[in-house]
Amino acid sequence: MNVPLRVILFARPLVRGTVKTRLEPALGADGALRLYEALLRYVVSVCQAAELGPLTLAYAGDRPGAALAALGEALGATLVSQGSGDLGDRMARALGEALEAGAWPVLLGTDLAGLKPSHLTAAAAALRAGDDYAFAPAEDGGYGVVAARRLDSALFTAMPWSTPLVMKETAGRLAELGRAWTRLPTLYDIDGPEDLPRLEEHPVLGPALATLSHVSPS
Repeated sequence: MNVPLRVILFARPLVRGTVKTRLEPALGADGALRLYEALLRYVVSVCQAAELGPLTLAYAGDRPGAALAALGEALGATLVSQGSGDLGDRMARALGEALEAGAWPVLLGTDLAGLKPSHLTAAAAALRAGDDYAFAPAEDGGYGVVAARRLDSALFTAMPWSTPLVMKETAGRLAELGRAWTRLPTLYDIDGPEDLPRLEEHPVLGPALATLSHVSPS
């Protein structure tokens, strides 16, 4: 089935003091912002390398902000608001809108330092092989990528977001619904200062982190 794919990247406006705030004790507000932008650009580069389809930047809040809007324009990406509600509401909305438009969505976050093009191409292959969903679990118990060829709101409603139970609960609900799905290779993301050491050997983000070593916390 030759259904087009749509890559949807959930992002936040590039505003100091509003992104990666857990990293501020280690990097300062400026450093946290700069690392977030480096993560965002890295994930975008992986999406481009995977060549699945057009990119949509879905931003949190009412406006994307000048910096994110400029990046989206430079990438030729469509910018849309995530809308209101909790994470599940916003994810379900983004997936549903893509499906209604006749595309199979591949939705992911911006802090996925462990993301590789193979995660995305495998997700696309799973959908084309007939699976309803593909998920890339995260080491912290959540997931970083979801690809869908249908929408079951039960997968996104009353979910214990931001806990180690998310992927386990999602897998249980998929089983209850009788949905076919693929578990993609596990990812790691960057949340707090404890995650920074593993970035040092990252071929792209390691050099970016090194430039932040002299940023004073503020």
